[in-house]
Amino acid sequence: MKPNRYTVHIVSDNVDTQKRFSISRAWMQTLIFLVIIIILIIVSSLWYFIPKIADFREKEKQFEEMVFERTQVMELYRDLNRLGQMEEILRSNLSIVSTEDKSSVVDKSESFTISYIENIPSQAPVDGFLTQRMLDESHFWQKNHYGIDIAVIEGEPILAAASGRIIFSGWTYDLGNLIIIYHGDDYFTHYGHNQLNLFKNHGIVKRGDVIALAGSTGISSGPHLHFEIWKSGNVIDPLVFFPEYKKRDISVEENG
Repeated sequence: MKPNRYTVHIVSDNVDTQKRFSISRAWMQTLIFLVIIIILIIVSSLWYFIPKIADFREKEKQFEEMVFERTQVMELYRDLNRLGQMEEILRSNLSIVSTEDKSSVVDKSESFTISYIENIPSQAPVDGFLTQRMLDESHFWQKNHYGIDIAVIEGEPILAAASGRIIFSGWTYDLGNLIIIYHGDDYFTHYGHNQLNLFKNHGIVKRGDVIALAGSTGISSGPHLHFEIWKSGNVIDPLVFFPEYKKRDISVEENG
């Protein structure tokens, strides 16, 4: 004969203390039924949601890949825009190498002569600390950086790295007050984020001349000089010409 009630005794280490409770057979069956239902619900939920979670993770991965590809496209678009702007600047200002205006070239550049010693970058533009190296291959977390950043005190004199003619002196969105110098033999140097440009377009400078004052104009987090070297349309790491900056390198790439 099946019992109508079940009794449970709880005995502690102290045998004098005991607890007892009883439950009817119907309540016991109901409790077992509820436990089975809960287990079935949990199993069904896992059966339903595990594929959904896997699908979500796959979509999340695809989204990250799409964002990465879009970032690369935007970086390429930005670089193309910048190169296009530089091309317009060169075409409009670099009259000293125009074969169509040879007569005017003589007048405009009578004091500018190309010397393969004076016109190769050899003068460090500022004395400061290297805070960012050149990066010509963009990543998801970091965009291209065509040059080096040198932290200096605001107002520090910026020197021309070599003799040449200034082909651009003005404002740009990224680099703020910018100076570009043509040195002959397809060499160009860029000096960005200046507080003040001291030369105008077509100005002739000698190596070591003060051309600007360091600042934090444009997109900048603090006073520094952004310095680039280009030759024949290709960017060159300034550390090749000025390895002394490596001795004062506090960039994240170096220390991290």
